[in-house]
This record gives sequence, C-alpha cells and structure tokens, in this order.
Amino acid sequence: MQLILAVVQDHDAGRVVDALVGKEFRVTRINTHGGFLRRGNATLLIGAEDEDVTPILDTISENVQTRHEADTGVAVAGGTAFILPVARSFRV
Repeated sequence: MQLILAVVQDHDAGRVVDALVGKEFRVTRINTHGGFLRRGNATLLIGAEDEDVTPILDTISENVQTRHEADTGVAVAGGTAFILPVARSFRV
C-alpha cells in the first residue's frame, strides 16, 4: 500500500477530486497555501494499493494544467505528487 500526497493548484482541485471519486478512489482534500508564489493549493491524501498508483497519477495528470503567472512570469506546474510506502493501514 502507498500514500500519495498530491499538491495541485486550487483551480484544478475540484476537477481532480471529482475524477478520482468517479473512478472510486478515496481522496481527502486539504486546502493549503504555497510559500513561493503565495497561491492557493490543495493537498490530496490518497491511500492506494500498489496496482492503483499509476491509474491515480494518470487521473491527476489528466485533470491539471500548467499555468503561467502573469505577474511573475513563472510557469507553475499542474501539480506535484509524493508517493510514500504505508506500513499499515486500518479504518476506525
């Protein structure tokens, strides 16, 4: 089992969550704030079986966009994902 931490732009978060839930993946959204550009983000927590990691990452990628910040000229990636091994998981 893996824990996917995906940080996506606030503009894309609703679409990403809807797409994941539509494919029956469970996801928790936490509204966060980036430190560099000081823009709103969403951090998504997704517990995934090993075989589901690639389909989940594909779903996220299909629903985010790279944007160019007009005031800074910086290209902002659609998102960043971290995949962490889970030693144990259970529902309470």
